Order: sequence, then structure tokens, then C-alpha cells
Amino acid sequence: MSDIVDSAKEEFKKDSEYWEDIYRKAREDLYFLSDAPDAQWSKDDLKARQRSGRPVLTIDQLGQYVNQVVNDIRKNTPSIEVIPDVDGAIEEADVQQDIIRDILYNSEADTCFDVAAAYAVKSSFGFIRVDTSYVSDRSFDQQLKVYTVHDPATCFLDSDSQSITGDDAKHCFILDCISKDAFEEEHPGKKAVSFCSDANIKSAAKDDIVIAEYFKIKVKEKKIGVTIDGLIEEVQDGVEYTKERKVEVKTIKRYLLSGEEVLESTEFVGENLPLVPVFGNQMWIDGDREIHSLIRKSKDAQRMFNYWKSLETELLQKQPRATFMYAAGQIEDFAEAWEDPDKSPALPYKPTDVAGNPVPPPQRLDPPMIPAGIVNAARSASEDIKSTIGMYAASLGQESNEVSGVAIQRRNEEGDTATYHFSDNLNKSIARVGKILRDAIPYVYDTPRFVSTIGKEEDAKVVGINGAMAQDQKQTFNLKAAGGYKTKVITGASYTTQRQEAANFFNNVVVKNPELMSVMGDLLFKNMDFAGSEAMSERMKKYIDPQYQDDEEEEYDPEKEQMTSVIEEGQKLIGEQQDQIDGLLAELKDKDSELEIKAESEDNKKQADEDKYNIDLMKLRADKEKADKEHQFKMAALELKQRELGIKEMKERRDVEIQVNQTNEQPENVELDIETPN
Repeated sequence: MSDIVDSAKEEFKKDSEYWEDIYRKAREDLYFLSDAPDAQWSKDDLKARQRSGRPVLTIDQLGQYVNQVVNDIRKNTPSIEVIPDVDGAIEEADVQQDIIRDILYNSEADTCFDVAAAYAVKSSFGFIRVDTSYVSDRSFDQQLKVYTVHDPATCFLDSDSQSITGDDAKHCFILDCISKDAFEEEHPGKKAVSFCSDANIKSAAKDDIVIAEYFKIKVKEKKIGVTIDGLIEEVQDGVEYTKERKVEVKTIKRYLLSGEEVLESTEFVGENLPLVPVFGNQMWIDGDREIHSLIRKSKDAQRMFNYWKSLETELLQKQPRATFMYAAGQIEDFAEAWEDPDKSPALPYKPTDVAGNPVPPPQRLDPPMIPAGIVNAARSASEDIKSTIGMYAASLGQESNEVSGVAIQRRNEEGDTATYHFSDNLNKSIARVGKILRDAIPYVYDTPRFVSTIGKEEDAKVVGINGAMAQDQKQTFNLKAAGGYKTKVITGASYTTQRQEAANFFNNVVVKNPELMSVMGDLLFKNMDFAGSEAMSERMKKYIDPQYQDDEEEEYDPEKEQMTSVIEEGQKLIGEQQDQIDGLLAELKDKDSELEIKAESEDNKKQADEDKYNIDLMKLRADKEKADKEHQFKMAALELKQRELGIKEMKERRDVEIQVNQTNEQPENVELDIETPN
């Protein structure tokens, strides 16, 4: 037996003993939610009632609360966002984020997250796994994938880990169970010995072999230094450095173990363990970890509810169900009428019994009485379930004592807040998955290649990385380059749901205000999902006033810039000329006043006529100069307008040529939607 197997078994023994109580309670919670007849009954009460033939009913109340929390989490799909640090590039952060989005899409990560969250709600914990695979059977390129862990009880995290996301764990185990024949076929020449007892995997058959994937972080120290030129590199002999320090280099060793030997040994990419826990309600008591599911504290209330409902049924069964009570011999002669009393308008009877003694007439009996105390006890148990979970009628969409919509909404929010730790812990774990993917991308996507990506608006495209350039790509993205990045999780509706909500909003607004169709009709069609919506959006944009559209950046045109300068200069000259004209008019007004005074004297009349003539001449000259400047300005504006029309015509002609070229490049088997003349 190798040293690695011995060391792994010692660590596994410590971990399994640490998690044993938590895993046992988790199995009990899952069994409690199953449909087994004894799942929600104590063994003693169940056996006692079964021996005496008394009813044993199970009326599950917890499933609706579990489904409510789990489905609320499913409705709000979290997304991972990559943010660059100071030394990280925004463009490369966007590419990494698009690659991660493509990884999650190809992995059906929503299912992985939903399963892990469902286990956390039902049993207190679940797991998410990250691994690598080949892109295809014909490629040596690898890709990252997220995998669903269908049985969390097969995963064991480092018992010394305390983080809610397991980011401080130094090792982990993932157990698997295969048949002996499959083991011998996959590992010829190896002894078929289980790594541990099949007690750790309840579904293991008698002859099955339990093997373990063992991930171990190995830490190695190295020295880095700053050269005289300011470069940071690993310290080398003979090189002078201004600063030096030690750093830790992590590698992830990956072993596949049987009970006696190492079956396979490789390295996992990146510096993070590929197993992420999703915990329920975690707490620490005297140094011991406690993790609770949603139903952990409600199981007793559910048992009481089942007990009172069974007792209620039992008492009702024991009460007489006969409609009438009569003396023997009273109705035998009228059996036909009494077989169905409701059909007979009158029921005959004898006033004497079989002995001839007078007796009172038959009496109608009251229906079976429901015991009020037991009914109240069952109702109280139902309320206990709600209070221990923290969810009430409004949280389940049921009518309660709230009257106003605000009150209903607040009660609903209280229920969401009471269970918020489940979705919050899932978000933290997904952020951890994002960090693992982000750190592993430079190791997996380390060669010049083309990768598929999915953008924020769910548009798929191919991008060249590490030197490769896709069509119409302006620059390549070096994912191997050093750079710092962070990840965060955004919770909310998916982009598709957001588009549907936007379309509904625009549609409602346009229905109430049809005139807005000429303002935002392109946005309405852009958010629609039917075939041809994008074409409708582009066509609608042509009918919308340009002032409501986003300004597009125009190319620099030196001739247009020169013409604009001429117009600005003309406007400046006209302004100066206008100032001169205003001055002359003011002067003319003063002269008119003087002439009125001089006109009173016959001697000054001739001089006044001459002055008036001179002023009129100056006015005519000013008007002519103003008209010349205005004409120059109008001619420059006309030339600019003609220039703009020419640019627009050239742009439209270029768009038509591009469209024709794209049409000619269509594959032969694609049908083109071209209208033919009648």
C-alpha cells in the first residue's frame, strides 16, 4: 500500500468522523420528506397504532414550504460577473466573463445550482463540482465544465475548513461506486479493493468497489524579486534585485485511489479545489459546526399534525354512522320503504316492539361529531410548522388575515427574509465557482485557439485568444497574461426574462399612448422574441425622429470641418457688422433730433437737409454691406448642406452594396425572402 493511500485514508477517516453527525441528520431530513409510510412517524407510535389496527395517516405539510423556497431560487438565476483589478484589462475581463457564461451554458449549470440548492434546503448541504473535459472526440483542446453532484453524501470536504464556501479547504474526497467487472475493465492488473466501507455510499451493492478521487493542495515556496529595470520575476542566480520576498505556489494534485494503490495521478488546473459546498443555515456551537435544513426544526410539529389527524379519523370511525334508531319489530313489515328513507314521503312503523310492548317512534340520529379539541390541536400543529419555518399563508399565495396589498406584500417579504440565507449562501458558492473558473481559464485556454463565447445579451460568437484572430476581430486576447480579476454574483431574472418584461412594458405603454410608437417603436420590436423582430426594429428606426435616437459617432471630414469654420467666421462678421449698424442707427437718431431743432430756424434748414442726405447715404451703405454678408453666409450653408446630402447618399449606397454582397454569400440551400413582381 502506497504512502499516498495511507495518508489519504488517515485524512478521510478524520473527515468522515467529523461530518458523520451532520450527514446522518441530513439523511434523516431527506427520508422525512420521502413518501415512505413511516417517514413522518416515530417508530414507537407507528408500531403501537399498527398493532392495534388504528389508522396511521401522513398528511405532508412541509413539501409546500420546501418547494416554495427552492422554486423562488430557481426563478432568480444568478450570473457571474468578472471585474478587473488595477492591473487587469477591461476587454480581457469581458472576454473571460463571456467564456464563463458559455461554460455555464454548455454545462447546464442552472441544473447544477438548482440541485445543490434543493439539497441545502431539504437536508442542509449540497455540492457543485468543476472539472475539465475535451472539446470533442476529435480535439486535444480542453474546456472547463460545471457538474451536478447528485448525491452530496459522497463528497467530503476538509474537516479543518470553516468557510461557508470551502475556500480554505486543503483537500477533499469524491467517492464513486462501480461494479467489480467495470473496475477490472477500467483498471486492468489492479486489485479490486474498496477505498472505504460501503457504509459511506448507501446505494453500493454487495460486490461493488468504492473508489475515491482525492484532491490535495501542495504548497511550494519560491522567491520573487524586482530587477533594476523594475521587472518582477523569479529570483535567478547572478541577477541583482532591488527587492526580494517569498511567495507560495499552489498546485492541485489529483489521485484516483482504490483501497490499496493509486490508480491514476494527475494535476488539476488552477490553484483551487474543484468542489464547492452549498450550505443551509450554518452556525457554530462550542466549536462544533451545525448546519440546519429548512425542515429540521419543523419535524416534530409535522409528526403532531399527523398524529392528531389520525386520531380524528379514528374517533370518527368509531362513531355510529346509522341514520335512524328503532326498536326491533318496528319497521320489519315496511322494509321496502325504510331501505331508502329519503325517497319515501312518509315512513310507516309499528308502535310496538316484537313483544308487543309500546315503544316511541324511530329517532333520527345526529351525524358523527368532529371532536373540536382534536381539530384545534391539528390546527395548532399546522401553525407551529409555519412559525418554525418562518413562512406564513401570504408566502404561499394563500388568503390570510391581511387586507391591503401592502400588508400582503410585507408578510410575503417577511417569509422571504426568514429563508433568505439559503439563496444568499448559494450566491456565495456560485461566486466561488466563478473564481475557480476564472483562475483555471489561463491554464485550460493556454494556446492560440478559437473559443465560443456568450455575451451579456445571450448573443453567441467566436473569439480568437492567445494570438488567434477571428473574422472582424480587431485584437486578440491574451488570457495567459498576468492580470488581476475579481468575480461577483448578480442575482435576478435571466436576460431572456428581462427582455420579455421590457417588451411587456413597452407594449403596455404604447397601447395607452399610441403616439409613442413614433418615439420608441424600435425598442419595442428589439425586445420581442418572434421571428423578424430585429428586422422590424431596424425598419422602425427609419421612421423615428433622429433627435430620439442615439447619436452615432461620425468620421472626421476635413472639408466639412473647413466649411464649418467658414460659416462660423461668417456668423462672427455678421455679428460685428450688426454692431456697426446698431451704432449708426443710434447716431442717426441723434442726428434726427438735432435736425428737428435746426428746422425751427429758416437759416439752418439748408444745412439740415444736407445732413439728412449724408445720414441716409450712410444707412444705405450699411444695409448693402449687411446684405452682402448674409448672402455669403447663405451660400456657405447651402454648400455644407449639399456636402451632407452627398455623404448620406454615399453611405446609403455603401449599405446597399454590403447587403447585396451578404445576399450573394448566402448558402444555396437558404431561402431568401425576396418579393417577385406579379
